[in-house]
Amino acid sequence: MQSSHAIIIAIACLLVGMGIGIALAPVPDADHDAAMILLRLQSEISASLEMLDNSMAAAAYDLGSTGLDNQAAHDILLETSGIHPAIIDCTTVSPDGIILAAEPSIHHGEEGTDVSDQKATQQILATRRPIMSGIVPVAEGGDASFISAPVFTRGGIASDPPGRFLGFTSIVFRPDILIGGVAEPVVSKTPYSVTVVDTDGRVLYDTDPDQIDLPLDDPIYSAYPVLIEFVTRVTEERQGKGSYIFRDQTKEAVWTTVSLHGTEWRVAVTRTL
Repeated sequence: MQSSHAIIIAIACLLVGMGIGIALAPVPDADHDAAMILLRLQSEISASLEMLDNSMAAAAYDLGSTGLDNQAAHDILLETSGIHPAIIDCTTVSPDGIILAAEPSIHHGEEGTDVSDQKATQQILATRRPIMSGIVPVAEGGDASFISAPVFTRGGIASDPPGRFLGFTSIVFRPDILIGGVAEPVVSKTPYSVTVVDTDGRVLYDTDPDQIDLPLDDPIYSAYPVLIEFVTRVTEERQGKGSYIFRDQTKEAVWTTVSLHGTEWRVAVTRTL
């Protein structure tokens, strides 16, 4: 009899303990969820950019032995162009700012194009250091970004001493595709959306595809001064939290920064209040 009473008491205590545990379990916190999503986005977007950058560095190293305008160079560019779906093409550019080679073959028509007037081209030719450009008009048509690495001879070219600057090589890519490949699975089936802007306020990616590529002064935003003020703050601060009104909805966002070679993107996670 005592044994039965002990079992009943033990079960009762267990149930009470479970009830207390349930009662004290933390309620999901929206700020915590948004912060965790933001950290994951920052990590995975950074990793994608670094993968492109590392591939570009490897291509530049190999091109130092082959030169920039021959079949071996085309083979290197073609292989590099296939590493990520965001890539439009890969090119080599002379010290005069002329595209020497482009792959895949659909972009051979860009060979011979003078891109010396582009600010990013001028920067890498002047500094001879790797860069990531902002969004710029590209020879391939439309606007895109590129990651570039300088190419120096490695002694593999006949009668050419090591260390001579040959030009540079670039990966031309679409930020919206690169970011979307990370963001879409992260926020799928959640109440959150993602916006990524550059430091000029241009939308590089948004969960709403109609907003991709829009500048901050686009008419779609002009009716929302609080939004413009908020995005201006985002461009000026590397991380933060705030709210704004857009299309009759109040939204709250947290943001942080992803950067490569000094070029910064602001990554924001947003929910409707």
